[in-house]
Amino acid sequence: MKQYRFPERKIWKAAFGVLLTAMLFLARDSMFTTAVIGFEKSQFLMLGVICAAGLAFLIVNRRNWKQLLTDRRMAAILICAAVCLLPMFVKGDWQLMYFSVLLCLLFGIFLTYFVKLREAARYYVVILTVLGAYSVLAAYVLRIGVDRGWFAVPVFQNAVGFEFHNFFLSVVPDSYVKNRNFGIFREPGVYQFFLITALYLNNYEVNWEKNWQLWLVNGILAGTMVSTFATGGVAEMVLLAVVLFFDKKWYRNRRICAVAAVLILTAAAVIGVSIVQQNQLYWEVYSMAIGKFVNGQDSSVERMEAVAVDLNLFFHHPLFGAKLAEVLHAVENNTTSTLILFAGFGVLGGSLSLAAWISLVWKRERKLWVNLALLVILLASFNTQNLIADVFFWLFPVMALVERVLPGQPRHHGRTVTE
Repeated sequence: MKQYRFPERKIWKAAFGVLLTAMLFLARDSMFTTAVIGFEKSQFLMLGVICAAGLAFLIVNRRNWKQLLTDRRMAAILICAAVCLLPMFVKGDWQLMYFSVLLCLLFGIFLTYFVKLREAARYYVVILTVLGAYSVLAAYVLRIGVDRGWFAVPVFQNAVGFEFHNFFLSVVPDSYVKNRNFGIFREPGVYQFFLITALYLNNYEVNWEKNWQLWLVNGILAGTMVSTFATGGVAEMVLLAVVLFFDKKWYRNRRICAVAAVLILTAAAVIGVSIVQQNQLYWEVYSMAIGKFVNGQDSSVERMEAVAVDLNLFFHHPLFGAKLAEVLHAVENNTTSTLILFAGFGVLGGSLSLAAWISLVWKRERKLWVNLALLVILLASFNTQNLIADVFFWLFPVMALVERVLPGQPRHHGRTVTE
């Protein structure tokens, strides 16, 4: 697919890294957006960052404006606009969230003009790895200094009034679920989506020069995932490890098998000791693995209720969906992203999301069971949260969809690159 690339200079590569990092911190599901900076200010800052990137792109490609306007991706932009905005006009449902979702789609298409999915994935994985390592350090080491009064960091309250310490590249709860890693996100259940996406991209999209780089990143991301104590996230990671073990034929590597055996035995020993002692780790694991599924706890009951309600709304409004306020407030916490899209945007909006994620995951050269398993793992990661207006929910799936649907385009003169 034809691209209009920025010059191959370090400053432009660094700028792209800054762009993705800024988008992470300003995303709807960042704690900095919801509690530190403020939602409205963050959204305007995000628009400013996107506009600045767009302006830089137009200046660098000032001789290619005609080609940009006739590029086939313009058709993708128009289709996405129709899918997102037609339901709003048909229903007379004048909500800005339709535009928020559209902005996420357009940002993904915009990136395909000058960067490939695999390149963007590498930036994302590196950023998540660095932030993940720092979040573990902040959650379990740096907080000790704050708790003991050795030094102080800014303190803020989240949307429901719990206090957090701001370590600038990570936030740490003061007392509320203080042993769980939030990273920069509003809750560990959201963090797990970003981490499992990074793990998938690291193993299936990113090409590392050295094999140790793959394993180092996998280790940091996996350790970070465990530190979230997110039930879904840990389960997804274990399933992903099983898929990788057989799909990549890691079982043929004695060293990998030995390391896997040591990790499993160590985990079993640690859990066994915690059960006997019934220490803090025991209660964290109990809450993660058992507590949510017994005694009718909210997190499991509400999510099952959300599935039923969203399906009901979709069946009653299949073409364009129900009004967004009705969908989002149909249950106390509507957390099923895929079904929210079907319920609020109708069959086209929901299908567009599924098509994008399938484009990211599905590869003809893979075995059927591998494709299905990977798709289920990723679907599980974002169907325990409402992420439909988060840029990173759409980013890589949209890039994959564009690269698949528009693989070849006519050549034009100018500084472009054709894959």
